[in-house]
Amino acid sequence: MFSRLRVMLLWTPALLLAGLGFWWAGHNREPASRPGQVDISWYVLITPLREVYEAQVAEFERLHPGVKVHIFWVPGSEFNVKLKTLAAAHQVPDLFFTGDVWLSYLLPFTRDLTPLVKRDAAEIGLDDFFPEIQRAMQLNGKYYILPEYANLSLLYYNRGMFAAAHQPEPTGDWTWADLVHAGRALTHAGADGATPVWGAARVEGWWGEWLIYVRQAGGKVFTPDGHRCLLDSPAAVAGLKFYLEKSTRHRISAPAGFEPINGFVNQRVAMVVGGHTNYWLNYNQVPGLDWDIQLLPAGPAGRSGGELAIAGYSISRDCRHPEETWALVKYLTRREAIAEVVRHGHLAVRRSVAAAVMNAPGTHAHPQNLAAAYRQFEFSEPIPHHPNYIEIMFQVVQPEVDRMLLGELTPEETGRRAATAVNEFLATFDPPAP
Repeated sequence: MFSRLRVMLLWTPALLLAGLGFWWAGHNREPASRPGQVDISWYVLITPLREVYEAQVAEFERLHPGVKVHIFWVPGSEFNVKLKTLAAAHQVPDLFFTGDVWLSYLLPFTRDLTPLVKRDAAEIGLDDFFPEIQRAMQLNGKYYILPEYANLSLLYYNRGMFAAAHQPEPTGDWTWADLVHAGRALTHAGADGATPVWGAARVEGWWGEWLIYVRQAGGKVFTPDGHRCLLDSPAAVAGLKFYLEKSTRHRISAPAGFEPINGFVNQRVAMVVGGHTNYWLNYNQVPGLDWDIQLLPAGPAGRSGGELAIAGYSISRDCRHPEETWALVKYLTRREAIAEVVRHGHLAVRRSVAAAVMNAPGTHAHPQNLAAAYRQFEFSEPIPHHPNYIEIMFQVVQPEVDRMLLGELTPEETGRRAATAVNEFLATFDPPAP
């Protein structure tokens, strides 16, 4: 039995690799190229922007009659696994959708765009990208991504619920104490006395909220060189403690495991710390949902610490036609293309597009305080650029945070256990001491 299991385990990666190779080959059967035609393969997430992308590509091909772009649509849940498997088979597409969250993870087969960015800085309007966006485009001073849109952490709130509770709406100088004060006033048993309404949601199962508090308390996940985890520091523990005490002490959030499903949309929670700008389009399709945004409340160490993430385009190191692919990247991220993406509910990465949207009357009923989003840029930080960040957070750290919420661990124990486990993992990559 053990031998049979061992054989299966040995063959499974090979079968997966072969399967993905056949998948790519099957999807890569392109019509025979015309003499002199350049074929570009583009690997992209299935998205509501599909029609926008297809129209952009059609126009790009019209302007570049010698180029044919082949789009391969992939479900988001399968994207990175398939991309890395294709990389192992030396079949990475010329162009792929990516983001700074994945950059360190995908770096081994991502092309350094620095020479192209510097050469064409004026053409692409490099200075038109927000400074914080420009920093997110880089890793160790080199450019790897041209961005299409951004997400950042904000304070979301239900204006109608604030009015009903006779509470002033959040302001840009709020602190954690203000969040707690308003959250208590907004928490109640519900109209039927049995369906509670909470002052604030609590994002569970993901770093999207608790990492904000860790940073705003002065904590960090890693040392600057990424060789050690610092979640056991007093500052990091203070952030974890506030995240826990939203329910256990302040009682403004539901107990662990009882967070209302789609609580903000269903008006079961009045505020969300963190959130995602991709949800704006959904929020605006809900009748009667009167919502807005504000800067994140400041913590003991300040207001900075909310996540800023970009999504955009990278070119593979093995790209067959880098100049033509770079031309496509520039076309997809030009001002007019970004403006079209913003019209579909995304946050602008270009200052000119942001200014045009904010100055256009009546185009943004929700959020009304759109300026807060662009001001939040200056208080935001990318996630740590560590090649194993995603695996570390989901597989090592998050289980300990979840146990804390369930009452099995104190914040101190959580920070200590998480840091110890992460450091043991990181030590496997370091050479042994002499």
